[in-house]
Amino acid sequence: MKLPRPYSIQSKFFLSLTLTSLVIGGVLFAGFSMHMSKVLENVVREKARMVFGQVDSVQNYVRGVLRPQMYKELPDKFVIQAMSSSFVTRNIMDREQQASPSFVYRRVAHGARNPDYEAKGIELELISHFRKNPGQTFWEGYKNIDGERHFVMARPAVFKESCLRCHGRVEDAPVELVQLYGNRGFGHAADSIGGVDFVGLPVTASVARIQDTIMTYIAVFALAVLLYLGATNILFKRLVANNLRILTTTFRRNFSDEQGVALFRQLEQGDEIGEMVSGIEKLSDYMFDARQQLQDYAANLEKMVEERTGELEQEAQARQSDVELFVQLLAGSSRSQSRGELWRATLPLIHSRFELERSAYVCTFSSRNFYSFPESAEKPPLPENWVELLTESIPLVQPDRAYIPVESSTGSAEGLLCLFRREGDCFSDEDKTVLRAIGRQLGIAADSISALNSIVRHNANLQSIFEGISDPLLLADGKGNPIVANESARRLGAELSGGAITDGGVLGLLCYGSEKSEPCGIAKSLLRNEPLSREVSLPEGRSFAINIYPVQDADSTRERRVVVYVHETTAQKKILAQMTQAEKMATVGKLSAGLAHEINNPLGVILCYAELLRKSVSGQNGEDVEIILKHTRQAQAVLKDLLNFARPKVASATGSDLGKIIRDVADVFRIQADKKGAEIRLELNPKVPDLHVDPQALEHIVANLLLNGIDAVPEQNGKILVSLTDDGTGHAELKFMDNGPGIAPEDRQFIFDPFYTTKEVNKGSGLGLAVVFGFMSDLGGSIEVDNGFGNLNGAVFTLKFPCT
Repeated sequence: MKLPRPYSIQSKFFLSLTLTSLVIGGVLFAGFSMHMSKVLENVVREKARMVFGQVDSVQNYVRGVLRPQMYKELPDKFVIQAMSSSFVTRNIMDREQQASPSFVYRRVAHGARNPDYEAKGIELELISHFRKNPGQTFWEGYKNIDGERHFVMARPAVFKESCLRCHGRVEDAPVELVQLYGNRGFGHAADSIGGVDFVGLPVTASVARIQDTIMTYIAVFALAVLLYLGATNILFKRLVANNLRILTTTFRRNFSDEQGVALFRQLEQGDEIGEMVSGIEKLSDYMFDARQQLQDYAANLEKMVEERTGELEQEAQARQSDVELFVQLLAGSSRSQSRGELWRATLPLIHSRFELERSAYVCTFSSRNFYSFPESAEKPPLPENWVELLTESIPLVQPDRAYIPVESSTGSAEGLLCLFRREGDCFSDEDKTVLRAIGRQLGIAADSISALNSIVRHNANLQSIFEGISDPLLLADGKGNPIVANESARRLGAELSGGAITDGGVLGLLCYGSEKSEPCGIAKSLLRNEPLSREVSLPEGRSFAINIYPVQDADSTRERRVVVYVHETTAQKKILAQMTQAEKMATVGKLSAGLAHEINNPLGVILCYAELLRKSVSGQNGEDVEIILKHTRQAQAVLKDLLNFARPKVASATGSDLGKIIRDVADVFRIQADKKGAEIRLELNPKVPDLHVDPQALEHIVANLLLNGIDAVPEQNGKILVSLTDDGTGHAELKFMDNGPGIAPEDRQFIFDPFYTTKEVNKGSGLGLAVVFGFMSDLGGSIEVDNGFGNLNGAVFTLKFPCT
């Protein structure tokens, strides 16, 4: 590592920081040492006070509690172990010192009774000190005890009046004390200082720990100072010293002559700031000289600049004109819808930019058309090598004329742009490049117009096909919302929504009404990426087949689309159901004809013999014969219905008044209706024409439906309405409505099947509606069943008879 010069600014800065850090560290160390010593002294002082507090507690207990109690219990005895406060205190504190030798406690006296507690050394000094200063109650300081430094706290032992019995005259003292200690420790006066209470706490170990802490702090502080000095030195070097060195190096490089080298050697004896100041002064002198030279040069240069500026202005104006031309060409091509419009819009612009005598475009493709400005019927002349110019994409620029291939890419030219200058003018080298770019831009514009026209034609064709599809067809997003829909889809949406939806959004109308949570399975089709078909039925009876085709979109991975084709299958299903019903009726008719023929003959024999038996028997046997006759006739009635069902119906050549037939049959059944409390009401349009239908067939149809209505309505409140109208489509419409329970949805598909009945047992053969259905099929009419609403909310049978 390269060390800085001793007189550099970096060295001076580093030395200043080091001295400052040492001064700050010394002050901090001194303050920290004094603080730690003060803390240690406060700690040992409090501990010494705690020891004295313990001693006072023991002595107060002996003097105030234990000794008076002992005098009370043993008035003539003195037990030193319980009545001497000094004896008890010394024994307790000796035990404490043995258990925890962290302090020294001594209660000593001058001329002590017990030689072990005779004051000596430091203790004598303290007793002498307190006697000299009788008003002082405590003394504290540091003393060496047995070669170890201790914090010492002492207080004088003063004899009170209560102490003189044991420490006053010998004659007054307890006998036990005299016998134990002799005449030692007597003769003290009240309020005299006879000894000291002494507590010493060793501080050598604590001082050592404080010194270790201080040394650790010194080491950490020194390390932090080194890191701080190192980081500051690096930052100062990067931010200040290096930049100053760069400046001085620049000055040295700019002044490389002998005088400059001698000057810098002299400057190197100081720091970088001095170098920079001197260098700036030298630079100002040098710049003054250079300014004089530049002024002289500028006087000669001004004329040259004026000439060159004029040339550049002309060139800039030409380039600006070229830019404006390209912008105008782009605008003109964007407004053009055909190639003719393109050339009529762009040729005047090119003509004006280059101040031409004539400009033209010749289409050398199949049409050989040309466009000229100013307009002229004369075709512009082409060079002999025009074929080569087109195939090789070579522009031909001569002084007075130019032939530029019009192409969108090399080798795809379809014509030549022919430009003719006015007499005396010529094309420059820069014009050749501009003309080549113009030819390329016009070629691109022509191709774009062709592509756009092709797209428009294809789009128109596709739109015509799309709108011409008779079934609803739409393009929808993944949620079923329509993006594009044809007229059939929009018309169906308006029909199903009552005119509220006109954008072709039929999926929500067809599928959201079901129990599906998503529209018609679009999500499933997109997930599987395969077509999906399903059928839906609306509550009003219409049914639709929905086909969903996912659209592959390589440009979008998140927004998927589907093509939806909807086909209404209501009429197909209706025709299919009629065909199925007709097949059933034909099959059952053949079976019924055979059964009726085979069974009717035996029933006739049984009926004949039963009639003969009835005349010759009586009593119980007669009643049995009546039962036979009843059931035989019932069987014959069923066979009659079967024959009517199976017998071919032939239209009548004469007209039948359907209104009169309805009134006659209604009059017949009114008696049965009155017995049940039901009302039969007729609403017959007299303008309905006569029908070419067998009257017996019409009577059978009306009778079956009226009988079914009487059986279905409730007791005493039944209502039956029969209406006859002309529906305006060449059909007579006959409706039977009642207020019975109606037809359950699960029974509607079987209601016209032979032998299917919802009545109780023995109340219907199940052939009535089957026969009616057969009659209507033979007549070319139709019969439909539904449930009504309002007062007549029962079954509604609608029959349509062809009027021709």
